[in-house]
Amino acid sequence: MRFIILIIAFIFFSQPSYAKWGKGPLKLSKETMEVVLMYMYGAGNTKYSADKKRKNNPSIMAISENGYGYMYSYCPASYGAQGCLPPVAHQIILSCEKYSNGSPCFIFAKKRRIVWKNGGPKVKIKKKDLKSPYKVAKMIQDAGFYDGDITKLAGIDVNSGQVDDNIKITGEDKTNTNTSKSNDSTDVVKELETLSNLYKSGTLTKTEFEKAKKKLLKN
Repeated sequence: MRFIILIIAFIFFSQPSYAKWGKGPLKLSKETMEVVLMYMYGAGNTKYSADKKRKNNPSIMAISENGYGYMYSYCPASYGAQGCLPPVAHQIILSCEKYSNGSPCFIFAKKRRIVWKNGGPKVKIKKKDLKSPYKVAKMIQDAGFYDGDITKLAGIDVNSGQVDDNIKITGEDKTNTNTSKSNDSTDVVKELETLSNLYKSGTLTKTEFEKAKKKLLKN
């Protein structure tokens, strides 16, 4: 009997990266960082929700040591708080390693708590933090997992958790920003035309025209 138990224990613990939490330095790629954000919001799989709203609860996530490979699982909210079985961490790790270019994978997060130990501050994303994708990204960066420019990350729709190209990570509307810049450019062109007409009509001297034009372009 003891021999059988030893064999089972050997098989259980000898598998590489078996359900281990990550430990040591980890730097996420930009793509992986964006996926981590979507994971925290329960996005990435909308088949459980016809209206594509955030319905999934983050379960577990594995990431490769090189910061490029990842795999995760959710518990659909429709299953209820106790409806999902515990995630099979080992399967998540093996799936992650299929896409990690040989880099071993380890558990990065359980639910919204980052369990990868890199010596930085502990990170647990609370529901109130989800109001600001930028804040969530900053918490992960401050913990030492991301060195890139947060403002360059894809915008996240806080309702669905999905990437939204029309907004910035700060929540600012890109469309309105572009429109505003376009309007500003149009106004400058119109004012230059007005100055030019005043100069041609003799209302402004050349010195006055050049001074006014320089001031306008500077602004």
